[in-house]
Amino acid sequence: MANGRELYSTVIPEWNSEQIQLKNLVMKSDIPIVAKVIKGQFSNLGVSKIPLRKLHPEVFVHSIKTGVKVLAHSVQRYETKDGLCRIVPLDQRLSIPISYKGWFEILSEDGRSSRPIETVQKLAKELPNKCLVRQNVKGFLANSEGKLTSDNSNIIPAGEQLILSGEITTTTSSGERLKFLKCTDSRNNTLFLSFDQRGLFTPIAGPNDVAGVFTIRDILSRFRLPMTVKLVQGVWPKVDKNRFTGLTRFDWAYTDETAFICPIDKGEIRITPVPTDVPFKLVTAKNMSNISLTVPCQDMITKCNKMVANYNNTIHLIISVPESVKKNRTHSLANIFSGQTKPPIENKNGNKLKRASSREDILHEEVDDLYQYLREGKLPPKSKFTYESDEESYFEEPAYEPLDDFRSRLAMIDKGKPGYNNSKYKPTTMYDSTNTGSSPTYVRIESKPQTERTKEDSPPPVPPPRRFSRSDSAPQIIENPRPTDSSSGSGSKEIHRIVSEATLQRKTKLSKHKDKYKPKQTPQQQEDNRSSRTGSSGTRRHSLNTLYL
Repeated sequence: MANGRELYSTVIPEWNSEQIQLKNLVMKSDIPIVAKVIKGQFSNLGVSKIPLRKLHPEVFVHSIKTGVKVLAHSVQRYETKDGLCRIVPLDQRLSIPISYKGWFEILSEDGRSSRPIETVQKLAKELPNKCLVRQNVKGFLANSEGKLTSDNSNIIPAGEQLILSGEITTTTSSGERLKFLKCTDSRNNTLFLSFDQRGLFTPIAGPNDVAGVFTIRDILSRFRLPMTVKLVQGVWPKVDKNRFTGLTRFDWAYTDETAFICPIDKGEIRITPVPTDVPFKLVTAKNMSNISLTVPCQDMITKCNKMVANYNNTIHLIISVPESVKKNRTHSLANIFSGQTKPPIENKNGNKLKRASSREDILHEEVDDLYQYLREGKLPPKSKFTYESDEESYFEEPAYEPLDDFRSRLAMIDKGKPGYNNSKYKPTTMYDSTNTGSSPTYVRIESKPQTERTKEDSPPPVPPPRRFSRSDSAPQIIENPRPTDSSSGSGSKEIHRIVSEATLQRKTKLSKHKDKYKPKQTPQQQEDNRSSRTGSSGTRRHSLNTLYL
């Protein structure tokens, strides 16, 4: 396999004089390109100011890509003394690209998940549209004549997706009837599972389902974060179990621009993901057209393509910046050996929780194992964690904020308050979930001006008032007839019934009789009486005649 040193075996690069920042490299030059770092440092790349520290200034910039990632942190199920289960957060933070091809299962608040299907017979009874194989199982194939035979079988690996068609019944040569479940794999091969087989299966959630397994794209498009999930199937990072337990708390999604850079003067080809915010200043090669035609350059591009694909299908560990790096202004970000040593965390119940083991702790454990094997006279085993061997499933990213700030941010989000103050981890805009490509399509939502609003955007008109009509159930006022001998205070209708016609005639005769024997008045007296009755003037006011019935 070609390495970085063979790249200069045929063509020596000639450097330009213009200095370009890393974030502007994609706009000023074609990529991939060979470059030289003249200022800045990150991980094992850049210019070292310390003589004893070995860094690689000459690099190969493979690509610069922008993608959506999910910021998460590892959690662990913890059983209390009273028998209850709780979710305990760990110190390890994670960054997961949405192109990650793993399958997740949504957990309850106490960290419980639904049980998988353990038999083919039960799988045929439930018969979901699709299911995920979580354990290797044998599948039978049909021969050229379309008959099932026991010697024609194939192993269905874990992680395979099966489309279930239904059950079929066949008869053996001895007359025994057997039932099989017909299904189709991802390569469009027809397979048959016997009803007496055992395995582990989980239904794949449909568009309107909540139970089952989901991809990370489905979770972002259907649910609101944060939420707790369990990794059911996918690439598992090769780290200590105290750092990644499979139980993860998805916090929010954010965008990240990453440059994939490979050191040239290193023996093995190892790509290093570098954020474009790193203050790198580079000079590019003038004769890149000649370098790209060489065989070592083509081999390096092929190897880097594979590593970038592995990067997009891997859970990344976020490494905190140690205190020594924070005090030194020249080191703004952490490298692969930046593990911190922290004391155990003690919770409210008095139980000590295990902290995330750093790389230094892992090295100390391996040294202790080596001494133990030497004392016993045995051959020491191969190292469990090595930088070169874990390149396919182990990637690290620097932490852009301290762990305490991250915890306070999560506490604010749980209370319903906005906690996205850090610009690097700011939640991303919406993306089109129907896009099947490797990179998402971002959609920006803007409010329309008032003049451009359509009829659909304007509120509906107010409907006209309805015409009133009395219904049968509406209350009605019913006037009850009262008897003739009712008490005083009756209404006007009762009064008219009491006053008879004879009484009115008697009243008329009495009035005429008074007028007949009344003395005649002078015109002045008549005028005074008229004024007193109307109340317009005069010192004496005559009261009106009262009629008693």
